[in-house]
Amino acid sequence: MPELPEVETIRRQLREAGVNGRVIETVHVEWPRTVDPLSPAVFRKQVAGCTIERLSRHGKWLIFELDGENNLLVHLRMTGGFYLSQGTLKKGPHDRAILQLSGGLNLHFRDPRKFGRMRLGAFPNGLGPDAMEIGPRQFFQTLEKTNRGLKALLLDQSFIAGVGNIYADEALFEARLHPERRAGTLSEDEKLALYHAVTQVIQAGVRNGGTSLGDGQGNYTDLNGNSGGHGERVKVYGRAGQPCVVCGNPLSQTKVTQRTTVFCAHCQK
Repeated sequence: MPELPEVETIRRQLREAGVNGRVIETVHVEWPRTVDPLSPAVFRKQVAGCTIERLSRHGKWLIFELDGENNLLVHLRMTGGFYLSQGTLKKGPHDRAILQLSGGLNLHFRDPRKFGRMRLGAFPNGLGPDAMEIGPRQFFQTLEKTNRGLKALLLDQSFIAGVGNIYADEALFEARLHPERRAGTLSEDEKLALYHAVTQVIQAGVRNGGTSLGDGQGNYTDLNGNSGGHGERVKVYGRAGQPCVVCGNPLSQTKVTQRTTVFCAHCQK
């Protein structure tokens, strides 16, 4: 599922492609549930004619800041993504919504598994601070309010927005902390190590254009159809049974909040 680095990669590419400043001339909704709870007709009426003034992001949400009262909020969920075409519109087999923009640019929202969503609103509700923007003081203050397990806490978007299964496993490995360790048991040094690990793995994911693992049609690709380069650099996620890059012991796998979790039982006691 696309997490913060993948969404940030797409945001930057859309900006570089010149989406900012264009008018949404025509809206096609190919899968009505993509725009729930609005009907396709109401969604088209509210979006068509608006200008995309700016592209921003918070956590895993991509935000098209429009010139009207609403922003267009997009969550890619498991398999969502965008691609561009120019001129005469040709719809793809997995297109769920298409925005035809001024200048002949077509913005296709592609989503093979149909879980992605588009919403109209001011800002996504209930989210914690963005994982690329949170400072150590705010991170520590939030940690001190809970005694939840660390993996479950990192996945909670109200704690910190943008971290998902891939980067949670990677951050906990970098910090040498067990995924089921309780937040209330951390020393000050361990809190700092976790903070630095979260920010470092997120920033590395952005630098490398996101993480792609496997070659299925639902795997993450960027705006140009390219796989993310960070998949070659993951140290634990998806590597259960393989040697730890630090100690050489086989990596362990368990379930935390119904999510597959990989860690090193020797390095993350």
